[in-house]
Amino acid sequence: MRRSRTQVLITCGALAVLAAGALAGCGGVAAQPSAVKGTVAGVPATSPLAGIQDDRLYQVPARDAGSRVQTMARMGASIIRVDVRWDVVATKRPKNPKDQNDPAYAWAAYDTIVDTAARRGVRVLMTVWGTPDWAADPSVKKGTRFPDNSRRPLKAGDYGNFAYALATRYAPRGVRDWEIWNEPNIPLFLRPQFQKQGGKWVNISTGTYTLLARSFYANVKQVDKGSRVAGIVTSPAGDQCPSSCPRNANARTSPSDFLKGVNVPGRRPPMDTVSHHPYPITTPRDTNFPGSSYIDLYNITRFQQEVDRTYLRGKRLWLTEFGFATVKVSEYSMFVSEAEQAQYLQDAYRRVRPNKRIGMFVWYFLQDNDQWGSGLLRQDGKPKPAAEVFSLLMSPLSPRPVAKGGTATLVGQVRPARQSTEVTVQRRDGDTWTDVAVVTTGKDGSFALSVKPAAPTLYRATWTGDLPSGPKSTKTSWPVTVRVK
Repeated sequence: MRRSRTQVLITCGALAVLAAGALAGCGGVAAQPSAVKGTVAGVPATSPLAGIQDDRLYQVPARDAGSRVQTMARMGASIIRVDVRWDVVATKRPKNPKDQNDPAYAWAAYDTIVDTAARRGVRVLMTVWGTPDWAADPSVKKGTRFPDNSRRPLKAGDYGNFAYALATRYAPRGVRDWEIWNEPNIPLFLRPQFQKQGGKWVNISTGTYTLLARSFYANVKQVDKGSRVAGIVTSPAGDQCPSSCPRNANARTSPSDFLKGVNVPGRRPPMDTVSHHPYPITTPRDTNFPGSSYIDLYNITRFQQEVDRTYLRGKRLWLTEFGFATVKVSEYSMFVSEAEQAQYLQDAYRRVRPNKRIGMFVWYFLQDNDQWGSGLLRQDGKPKPAAEVFSLLMSPLSPRPVAKGGTATLVGQVRPARQSTEVTVQRRDGDTWTDVAVVTTGKDGSFALSVKPAAPTLYRATWTGDLPSGPKSTKTSWPVTVRVK
């Protein structure tokens, strides 16, 4: 159930609270709307590809999976990130592993996901991980506190064969985007991470990953040369060596150390782009911690610099998991209010929009469950405010106040739009919203607009158009404040 327009027309005092302390001025001079081109010098004309991950997709009945894909399309997802669990699709060793029709493979859930997404004009990113029992290295223990499917494969070629069958089945149906494993720098997804050699612990997961990546990349490219294959796919957390080297085989490897390990001459597996998961452990900030082993969205430029010191120099970045939880769960202690989640999603967009290196930004995930609370929907399926923000958002390009009489740039995107459209930008004047300009967006719904507020002013954007699923809808962005010195 979408928030009604009357819920957005709230008082200035309430908006000030929701803006988490931002100056929420309500003054301004009325202006007649004028059609303007939605571009501003120095601002990229398009936004990074915006996506949503839904962990339930491959676990629910086919009919429900199709319905969930439609929900994400209506919310404005241009791409859906899907975990392809190797251990779920191939519980038994296939006799002909490169043959998509081998009876050992169970594709039904993924067939529904891919076909529904294609009908809705939504791309699919397949992230392929999870070692089946038959493919696992028997020297790596089962029954530990980590999942059995995190054991490294005994033969990287088995993973490559599965990638070949997968690409053979889904590349002709429109799947062109792939990720090699998920968070291979932590033992939750790949182990062991370290091995004791000469009396000290040495990272070995980067060597394992190199073999997996080479096999995966070669097999997917053999099927579809034009595919886009991302590697690294790191978790933001890890132990920084040598200052805090681990004391066991299942410690986490920092993203920086993982990059360095993959960059060793003789390794350097091929990939088209670099993925990372910049989960926050603080509320948004602009300070960068140069020595931190944790790479979140707020020091992502340091990750870019570290990428550029390797053979991957200049590669684009895909940020394929990011989110703020609104409930406290055992796995992730940080949580914020639903209003703050919406505000911080908007802030994240402000940060990734001007970065030309970032090609994809995926929110994790669609709907809350008992283990994780960063969904755009609550457990009962009702939308949080962030669901509306995802569909149509607008933010000042810079959070800093502008000088009186100065110019501020608003950037935004209406995500359900699949072609150039018109968005109305409005300003809060007293108890009403006044149209400022009608902005013509780019083909992906992106727009930018320069404004000159005389005092701290609230702005929002509204759009009426056809959703990907057919019906016409009106969407209104979360109001934002442009501050004035």
